[in-house]
Amino acid sequence: MNKEKLWQRSRQKIRFQNEDMDSYFAWILAHQSEGGSAFGECFYAASQVQDGDPESWYAAWTEVAGRVENLATQALGKGHAVSARETYLRAFTYHQMAAIFLRPSDPRLRETWQKAQRCFRQAAVQFSPPIEPIQIPFEGKSLPGYFLRGDFGTRKTPTLIMIGGGETCAEELYFWVGPAGVRRGYHVLMVDLPGQGGTPFDGLFFRTDSEVPIKAVVDYALTRPEVDPERLGLFGISGGGYMVSRAVSFEKRIKACAASAPIIDVHRLAMAEVPPALHKAPPFVRDTLVKLAGLQSPLPVIAMEKFCWQAGVSRASEALELARKARVERIDAIACPVLCMVGEGESEEQMAQAREFYSALKCPKEFRIFTAADGADAHCQINNPNLMQQVLFDWLDEVFGYRKAG
Repeated sequence: MNKEKLWQRSRQKIRFQNEDMDSYFAWILAHQSEGGSAFGECFYAASQVQDGDPESWYAAWTEVAGRVENLATQALGKGHAVSARETYLRAFTYHQMAAIFLRPSDPRLRETWQKAQRCFRQAAVQFSPPIEPIQIPFEGKSLPGYFLRGDFGTRKTPTLIMIGGGETCAEELYFWVGPAGVRRGYHVLMVDLPGQGGTPFDGLFFRTDSEVPIKAVVDYALTRPEVDPERLGLFGISGGGYMVSRAVSFEKRIKACAASAPIIDVHRLAMAEVPPALHKAPPFVRDTLVKLAGLQSPLPVIAMEKFCWQAGVSRASEALELARKARVERIDAIACPVLCMVGEGESEEQMAQAREFYSALKCPKEFRIFTAADGADAHCQINNPNLMQQVLFDWLDEVFGYRKAG
C-alpha cells in the first residue's frame, strides 16, 4: 500500500506533500466557486496543519469552522440574512472537512458531522425559496436529501438527480451542481444513498445493487408535480460514478445519465492500488499490511477504516470481498443518452474503466477527457468545477432540448 495516498486523484500539488491531504485541500478550495469557502480562511487553516498529521488537520479546520459559524450566527441575529446564508455555507465546508480524517470510533466524528449539517440547514432556510430538506422512504428507514427549485412556475421542469461518492454528503453536493442547475432552470435533487453522509449512523451501509436505492429516489422524484418525467437526469461522481452506471442499466425512467467517472468494477479499481504480489495473499495478510501501513502514514488507514464503517464491515479484507460484487454487467442494456467524463490526472485504471464503459455503450453517448490545460484534470474535475458544470448542463440542454439559462 502506498504510504502517501490511498487513491490517485491528481498529478498536481497545491499545498501539502501528503497526496490525500493535498487532494482534500483542493476539494475545499473548489467550494469557493459557489461561496462554500474563502481563499484566506483556507490558507490560514492550512498554515496551522502539520503535513500528514490528521489531528492537526482536525484542530485547524475546527477552529476556523467555529469562528466562521459564530460570525454567521451574529449576522443572523442582527437580521442580515444574506450574510448569514453565505457565512453558514463556509462554516459547513470547514466542519465537514474537519471530520475527513477522524476515525469512525472517534465520537468527534458524529459531533462534527452534526455541526456541519446544522450549518448547512441554517443556510438553507435563508435562500428564497428555501432549500427543501427531504426524506425518501427506503426499507423502513429513509434517505436524506435536498430539493432545489430551478423554476417557480407550475409547469413541469427538467430535473437532475445527483449522487455523490464515498466521501461526500447530500449537503456538499450543493457545491457541485446546486446553483449551477438552478441558474439554468433545472430542479436539482441531491440525496445520500446507503453508506453516504450520515446514513451509517442510522444503520444504512453501502450496497452493490445501487439500482435498488436509486429506484426509491426516482419513485420519490416522480411524485413531485414540478418534475418532468420525460426530462429526468442522473449524475454521479467518484463512487457515485459506479452507482449511476449500474443503476441506469435497470432504471428506464432515467432519460439521461452522466458519470465522472464511470466505474464498472470496484474491486478491480481497488486492487490496482495494491502491489501485484499481494493480489493472491490471504485476507489476514492484507489486514495485517493495512495496519503496518499505518505506522508510516495514518491517513490511508483511516480512509480504509471509514470505508469499512460505511460498508458495515470490520476489516479491509471484508470490504474487498464486498467490492467483488460491485460490477456493471449490463452496459449494453443502457438505453438513455450517456455522458462519460474523466480527468487525465486520475489513475490509469480509472481511465481504462471509463473507456471500457464508453466503448460498450450502445446508446447515444459522449466522452470527455479533461486535461491539465483545461485546469480540470483532477478527480471529478475538483480543480475546475465550473467547467464540469458547463459541460454537464450544456449536454443535458441538448439531450432534453431545453433552453432556460439566466
